[in-house]
Amino acid sequence: MCGIVGWWNKTQEPVDRAALTRFTNSVAHRGPDGSGIYVDDNAGLGLGHRRLSILDASHAGHQPMQYRNGRYSIVFNGEIYNFLELRNELEKSGFKFSSNTDTEVVAAAYVKWGEDCQFRFNGMWAFAIWDSYEQEMFLSRDRFGVKPLFFKIDRTHVVFASELKAFMALPPGIRPDIDKSMIARMKNQESTDRTILKNVINLNAGHCLRVRQGRDPKVRRWWHTSQHLEAPPKSYIDQVEKFKELFFDSCRLRLRSDVEIATALSGGLDSSSIVSALHSPEFPNSSSERRPAEYQKSFILAYTGSDHDESAYAAHVIKHTGSDAFYCQLDVNNLRVEEVRSAIRSLEAIQNAEPMIGPWKIYREMSLNGINVSLDGHGGDELLAGYLHHPEAALVDAAWPWPNPARWRDVLSVEQGMLEGDVAEGTKRRSISNRTAIQRLFPSRSGLRNRLVKNIGRSPPLLAALRRLKHSTNNKLRSQGAHHWTDWLKEGQATPEPISDEFVSLVPHKTENITRCLYRDFHIDILPNILRNFDRVSMAHGVESRAPFLDWRLVCYAFSLPGASKIGDRFSKRILRDAMTGILPEVIRTRKSKIGFASPMRAWYQHGLKEYVNDTLASQGFLTSDIWDGSAIRAFTDDCYRRENYDQAIESWKFIQALELIDSFKEIGTQVSDRQTACDMILTSNTLTNQNL
Repeated sequence: MCGIVGWWNKTQEPVDRAALTRFTNSVAHRGPDGSGIYVDDNAGLGLGHRRLSILDASHAGHQPMQYRNGRYSIVFNGEIYNFLELRNELEKSGFKFSSNTDTEVVAAAYVKWGEDCQFRFNGMWAFAIWDSYEQEMFLSRDRFGVKPLFFKIDRTHVVFASELKAFMALPPGIRPDIDKSMIARMKNQESTDRTILKNVINLNAGHCLRVRQGRDPKVRRWWHTSQHLEAPPKSYIDQVEKFKELFFDSCRLRLRSDVEIATALSGGLDSSSIVSALHSPEFPNSSSERRPAEYQKSFILAYTGSDHDESAYAAHVIKHTGSDAFYCQLDVNNLRVEEVRSAIRSLEAIQNAEPMIGPWKIYREMSLNGINVSLDGHGGDELLAGYLHHPEAALVDAAWPWPNPARWRDVLSVEQGMLEGDVAEGTKRRSISNRTAIQRLFPSRSGLRNRLVKNIGRSPPLLAALRRLKHSTNNKLRSQGAHHWTDWLKEGQATPEPISDEFVSLVPHKTENITRCLYRDFHIDILPNILRNFDRVSMAHGVESRAPFLDWRLVCYAFSLPGASKIGDRFSKRILRDAMTGILPEVIRTRKSKIGFASPMRAWYQHGLKEYVNDTLASQGFLTSDIWDGSAIRAFTDDCYRRENYDQAIESWKFIQALELIDSFKEIGTQVSDRQTACDMILTSNTLTNQNL
């Protein structure tokens, strides 16, 4: 796991080594264990790498790495978990290796299979390979976008980097400007190629880029999950058994490391399943797995004084498995502003209401304890229907096109269960009935409601309730005259286009509504932002985050399953719960409520963040912004504080993050310019001195 950069002058002018080094070191936090640059003066190309040593910490694993007598040069960020199997296959074809890294396997696989090598990899990655013979560069990003990669191409330059901040370390002539329209969007940025920097492109998940001297660059989508679905077993019992087999094997592969591994344990179903699997007698144990001696530590975030605290559930997992527990305390009333600011700046994005300070502290705690790899539960909710809106999507399938009363009642019980018990702050508890569910799902379809009356609502009380529903138009997103954060944007800062048609068209339409919903959540709406966030807050401390639920085999299998295998029998994520029977503590396996790593923003606005919020809203930079109306936002928030309406006060958080982000990017650019000016002055002074001599 590392940070990578690249810089190619199309004019073939040699790359400035000092500038390349600054560019490389801008991602030093991603790779604290070493650095290196490679320069091809004849081509005007430079590659940079910051190393986090996970596999083969010797010099043999140094990057940029040359392959085939220097013809190919590679910079690689990520892990290929099946590299041992690929290496064995390549060795049988005559390939030889001088290191024990997966990086060299990637290079050899590219030589052997070309772009098709991407289909061979089971892992997470962003890499660039330079072919000095063909004067060609190939960049690739993994199937689901776990690892980031951005690029900028103009008439004279090609530059790429692992993070957006890195582009601000480029010289002024190449450095991009901030895109105010993307700042104004203040939401999903991962499922579009646009970024908050002008002309800097997000190489989307499952895409690759080929750039060749004298030819137009070509971006291509190489991976479509919908094209790799399979026919699952017909029996649910067999479905569960295969899911368990794939999940255990995914965890097995993700233990390949030459350094210690730990798990970020929230106490929820997903991370608890990972910890419990690793400690299960059924878990495969082989001495040939390249597995570290220590992988049984769990790091637990405890929100002191908040209903977001799940440490009690995590304690059940610790007791059940015997894992070594490390607790990270986060006091709701005693936040350190400098930590919050660091967390915001590491994200490179604007969250709805989440500074990610909790996960940021967890990974820092891991780093302080010598842990550089974490197994995390990302993807479980989006893959297996773990959110509150998923039962609603499944209810549509139960009602249309052929109403299924038994399925309807089952799904309704799942939704009700998710709202019971200890739910997170801000989650609206509501009483779920047939009447309210039908009204919510089909507000304007009287004909459909009549069918539901006939097929689902056979009881007299329900029949009377359904008949009282009025034929109405769809509910508006907000009532007339109500406030919305977009009202604060200044004229000319309209939000840009939504997600591209290409992404939307990838959602399978000939499937159940719940599957289409999950597909969007996984590939477009939710998971891409989660992966971005956890990549940034983990790599801010030089910790690699691995996600067993994102094994492509498990993903394709899960999307091939019917909705009833994921939501049913009174539970969300049904197949995972059944697969973990006898492995998970029952209090976790049968728990219906969900909190996760969400932050207690209401409590923080009331206590820990209050001073920081007020100081930011009163700052000159905030009040004079040309993107938003700072005075209006400040007045609104002040009024919310007077009325102790902290839920509405949180609406200002987007803009506070935006200012912090803009300032952080500007500071990097200013620092680089100052250093460059100082270097120029020294060089000029030396030149004059030499001339005088």
